[in-house]
Amino acid sequence: MSKMKVFSSCVLVILLMVCAVFLFELHGCTPRVSVPDDAVAGERESEGSGPAVVSRQDFPLPIVEEWVLPTVVSITGADSEAGLAAAWGFDYGVKTVNEQGGIRELPVRIAIRDAASSENAVRTEIGQAAADSALIVLGPSTEESYTAGGQTFYSVGMPALGAATDDMSRDRYQPFAISCIADPGSEAVSAIETWVRAEQFTRVFIFNSYIYDDRTKLAEEALLASGKEVAERFEVGHDAFDAASVAERAIASGADAYYIDMSGEDTLRIIRQLHFLAGEAASALKILCGPQAADMALIESAEDGEMLGVRVWATLDPNRGVEKRRAFDEAFERSVGDLAYYSLAVDYYQAALMLKEAFDELRLTGAPEELESERRKLALHLYNTGFIATDQGDFIIEAGSKFTAAKLYTITENGFQS
Repeated sequence: MSKMKVFSSCVLVILLMVCAVFLFELHGCTPRVSVPDDAVAGERESEGSGPAVVSRQDFPLPIVEEWVLPTVVSITGADSEAGLAAAWGFDYGVKTVNEQGGIRELPVRIAIRDAASSENAVRTEIGQAAADSALIVLGPSTEESYTAGGQTFYSVGMPALGAATDDMSRDRYQPFAISCIADPGSEAVSAIETWVRAEQFTRVFIFNSYIYDDRTKLAEEALLASGKEVAERFEVGHDAFDAASVAERAIASGADAYYIDMSGEDTLRIIRQLHFLAGEAASALKILCGPQAADMALIESAEDGEMLGVRVWATLDPNRGVEKRRAFDEAFERSVGDLAYYSLAVDYYQAALMLKEAFDELRLTGAPEELESERRKLALHLYNTGFIATDQGDFIIEAGSKFTAAKLYTITENGFQS
């Protein structure tokens, strides 16, 4: 064999070996993931105009085995009813998150810290949660206790997702003060304004439970500001009331519209009587129900065709996840029962889903050396969170304040129509 032929054979073998190595690298065991540039913001820049190519190692994995979320609420003392409802709602939300695979594929659990309705205890428990390297603290569940703990979580740079419903706390402790509780006052005004634009009426009779007195006053002010006349406001106290005589009183007042802010059961009693008195004109009655009426009792009555023509102001969407809502309501009734804190339980339920979105989006790790950085990332993210969709309603967070648009639904033969 000539030297030229030997040389050519060697070159051919080398080329075949290079091709084999190239093919192995292309299709071999080293995984490569193509992702959009913004998915690895701050990690590495993409070269050229195409998407960045990163390995799994560019996405740091959590160093914890489970996410423990300290929840500072009052289980004892004067604020215990609110604290128990908040803790129950958050626990229910955490269970829902775990059913969805947890946070970053890890389980989640809450760790209750009893604030005992004491401002000093609030500060102590928040401080201890911070010392235990918590990324975030849930609660406290009342405005007063949240304000009391503000300086504590702010000084250590730890976000607190709770009852920061006042502008002062959110501004003073930004971006670490975030409210998971919607402002029912602004929603009441929004609902009334929507109702006024949708229907023609001049004189309104108002029914409300004493529990919702503050919100009903805001609704009344909104009606008066829109040029409507309030015929009377009937407030129900702790005792049972005669729905038939109250409905007759409302009809006799000459009102051509009715605003009801009571529990679903009491709302249903009033509406049945109004419908009975109106006879064939029942479906033409102009009735707006407050958010507490949007529970399963009202939904089931609507499904039975009892509520035709009624408008429902619902912070929850009766068209979405009815079975999940039914399960939530039944569990709430068994475990808590007090409808005065139903909305609080919903708010804290949503807070758990809000945290799942934030932890997953930020790819938090829980690493001690990243604690300060991850706390701040989480605070900034939560302070202006985008649209969050849950089975219990949709919301956004702007400047630390939870916002849910008031939704009005008319009950027709075809169900709830928004």
